[in-house]
Amino acid sequence: MSLAIHDIEYFLAVAQAGRLSGAAEALGVTQPALSKAVKRVEGEFGLQLFERRARGVALTAAGVRVAQQMRRLQADYADVVLLANEMRAQRSGLLRVGVTDTSSRNRMIAVLATLLKQRPGLRVRIGVDRSEALAEQVREGALDLALVPAYEGRLLDAERIKIDNDPLLPLARAGHPLATRSRLAMKDLAPYGWMIGPEHSGAYGALAAVFARHHLAAPTIVVEVPYSSEMNLSLLAATDLLTVAPRSLVRQLAGDGLVVLPVAALRIPRAVVLLSRQGTAPTPLMQAVIDALLAGPAAPGRAGP
Repeated sequence: MSLAIHDIEYFLAVAQAGRLSGAAEALGVTQPALSKAVKRVEGEFGLQLFERRARGVALTAAGVRVAQQMRRLQADYADVVLLANEMRAQRSGLLRVGVTDTSSRNRMIAVLATLLKQRPGLRVRIGVDRSEALAEQVREGALDLALVPAYEGRLLDAERIKIDNDPLLPLARAGHPLATRSRLAMKDLAPYGWMIGPEHSGAYGALAAVFARHHLAAPTIVVEVPYSSEMNLSLLAATDLLTVAPRSLVRQLAGDGLVVLPVAALRIPRAVVLLSRQGTAPTPLMQAVIDALLAGPAAPGRAGP
């Protein structure tokens, strides 16, 4: 095969975006460059791999098979690049990590700070996204590691190392109409709106599952947030909205005008896990991150909804 690695990258970008313009913007290249790469790939296989549509392009059946193999090639190439980085210098290299937020509570920050002091030549690339998106990037070789929350019954297709437990707890402002009651049923929460992640997020999915088990309509999102933060909870403290927040954050903000509601069903199990690519041994640099996370303190491990 005479294709260059950037041909593969461009082809997969077009397949993911479904439009030449979107892929060009994401990669920072011109549309003609992408079009030529697609033609080179199609010429190599002697097949039409994209079908043109009014609103963009879509993979043909042959294109789907080619894209699957190319993702493996791209991931293998990323592994080779990582190996080369590690072998050039023991104290240097490129580390690509994903997190669901970059707040000061994220334990990855302390680990990276220590590694950067220990390895003067180290370069770090941080990606911020949802758990499922980060898991896909790890699987495809675009990320080395990702520190994410994991909910029961919600699969993440990657190797997982459990770092901590950090369940979600139901919160309301101290003066909320429900805050003074010693016992609450799920139906008591039904009239209230919620501050939480989008409907495709793990936190909302776990919350909606609890409502469904109690034969209640799905909770209504009034304020959509990417993850729990001090700013979000400050807004919660000024409204009658409800939320679920990580136990680590609740402990940190104890006494800030918020109360944990006495609803056992809404103490939602959630682990903090480190994802890596299945079937791939960690590099020494990745292993240093793994060891540091496993040895670190159990507190601040929040990883977004």
